[in-house]
Formats: sequence, structure tokens, C-alpha cells
Amino acid sequence: MHRNDFVRLLAASFALAAIACSPASQAQQQSANTIILEDAWAGATLPSVSVGAGYLTIRNTGTRADTLLSVSTPRAALTQVHEMSIDNGVMRMRALANVPIGAASVVTLAPGGTHIMFMDIDAPFTEGATIPVTLRFEHQGEVEANFIVRARSGHGAHAHNH
Repeated sequence: MHRNDFVRLLAASFALAAIACSPASQAQQQSANTIILEDAWAGATLPSVSVGAGYLTIRNTGTRADTLLSVSTPRAALTQVHEMSIDNGVMRMRALANVPIGAASVVTLAPGGTHIMFMDIDAPFTEGATIPVTLRFEHQGEVEANFIVRARSGHGAHAHNH
């Protein structure tokens, strides 16, 4: 290698290193994991029930809003986000197309409100088991979570029959 070629190669290496360490590159790396999933759990189901429900807290630590687009698990034929409401004393549930997650905000999916529905589950969710779930976000992409199955207190599996 000629001295001039070596100098050009060295200069190009320094230029690439400078770009990689630039504030824009650092900001992109720091914002790569802005969605944090906390306290993910699913309610135990009875043997005769083919649906289950899951809950968690979604924390967006970034400066850009994101949107939960879909949820999936190998344990259910269909998984959706549902919103529960009471209309004239009648409980109603409807599937949501997506769930907006504002910048620097927290969204909680909890019993009696917005939650994840696992439909046509492959086997009952038993207390202590783990349900692998993939949540897909518009900007963050796919985020994996393990939902721990807990005993259902006061909500009963019957609350989620559709």
C-alpha cells in the first residue's frame, strides 16, 4: 500500500468514527429502546374457558409518540386489544385497531378497562405459567414480553366470554 493510500484510508476511518459518534447518531441509538413493558401478567383460566386476558403497563420514555399496532402469542389463535365499557348496566367489549402511546407517557392495560384478549387458547392458563407475547409498535417494532399467569381475584374468567 502506498503512503497516500494509507493516509486516505486513515482519514476515511476517522471520518466514519466521527459520524458514528455524532450527536444525531447517539440520539438514534439512545431512542432505539424507548418502549418499556412492565408488570405483564395474564389471569388464570378455567379448563372449560377458551379465552384469557392479559394486562401490563407500557411506558414510552422517548420524545416521540408511538402506537401499539398488534399483539400475538403462540398460545392463542387470535390476540387483540379490547376496551371494556358498561353501557346501561351491560358490559360491552370492542376490539381496538391500535393503542396510542404518547411521548413520555404511560398507558396501563388493566382489569375492567383496556386489556389484551387471548382467544382460542391452546390450553388453560395455569397460575405460575409464563405466556410469551409479542407486541408490535409503529416505531419501536416488535417487543417481547413474558406474561406471568396469576390467580384472578374478583374478576373471574366469565367476565371475558364473548
